[in-house]
Amino acid sequence: MRTFIKLYAVILAIALSLNVQAYPGESIVRDPATGNYAITYRGDPNNTELSRTTFVPATKIDPSIRSRFRLGERGIITYRYTVSNGATAKQAIIGVVLEQIVNPILAEIPEPSVLKNATLAEFDAYTAAEAAALASPIGWDGHINRRIPNVNWLPKFANFANGGIHAGGTVSGFGFNSLDLPGMGPSRMAGVGDILNFPDDGPLDDSVIVAELDRLRDNDFIARNAAVPMIAVPSPFDAAVLLDRIRTQVDTWSGKQLLDPAYAVQLDRYMVAAANAYRGNQPKIGKEHIESVRKLLEHEHRFLDHDDEDNDDTAEHKAATRLAIDRLAARVLDFDLRYVLKRIEKEHEHDHDEGDRRKER
Repeated sequence: MRTFIKLYAVILAIALSLNVQAYPGESIVRDPATGNYAITYRGDPNNTELSRTTFVPATKIDPSIRSRFRLGERGIITYRYTVSNGATAKQAIIGVVLEQIVNPILAEIPEPSVLKNATLAEFDAYTAAEAAALASPIGWDGHINRRIPNVNWLPKFANFANGGIHAGGTVSGFGFNSLDLPGMGPSRMAGVGDILNFPDDGPLDDSVIVAELDRLRDNDFIARNAAVPMIAVPSPFDAAVLLDRIRTQVDTWSGKQLLDPAYAVQLDRYMVAAANAYRGNQPKIGKEHIESVRKLLEHEHRFLDHDDEDNDDTAEHKAATRLAIDRLAARVLDFDLRYVLKRIEKEHEHDHDEGDRRKER
């Protein structure tokens, strides 16, 4: 049976390979001087003459993104982002995208469906809600894409050609509010690339360069880490469940080179112990384990509890930075753990007040 499966796999691979062709002379070559791609391809199945075009990528930018997150009333977390473009950038940044925002942000409403014959009033209401849900800098429009899901911003249409964040520029004010705690998620920035145009219908569907062209277009951006709402707070509140969700998020950081694996083991040991303590109705012990995690983080990075102060680039912070954990990741984890402690304290006060009211009755 195993021999048959291997033979079938070989036959399938051969069959798939027959569906693509390596036409003579076809190529995709990057020009190191310009960063553009020269594409040579066969565009006519009845003609061996080759066609040529140029792909100008949207990655000639030098982006950075700074994340701020602050806990307000009723558990609402305000997220704000500042995006900069380095002085050596050759393009303006015209696309800012925050990925993996799975749950709705505050003030968001479901997008009306064209298939269900939504009315113009429903689309207008959705557009108004979208604008209210997103904080957008002057000259920018924000959009929510639930199909991916992501939140993204583009320069306003009237100013699209001259807008964006030019070399050496910085724009603040991107953001939204959420009830979800921050995790470390991807952000994508893109510059003013050119739409890939062909003088004909483009490469033949069975050409081997089609897959490479798709890869270039699908990855036509530069990614940076950002703090985005990724951890849902359980309702009713459960400290152990929330700690498990935080641990699940932190577990992904080593693969993103945000966290040293050996250091991750130390953090996880205390968080497991804290979750187990809360499950065993031992809040004092749970708090002690959480504070042990926070001390480990403080040993790597100072001033982590300054949520609304994005001072990551100061000389003092650079001097305090070690290799065990990325500073933004440390800020995110410290914030999430302090949230757990605040909610436990709030729940305790609520239970205490309820007890007092019962006695009065």
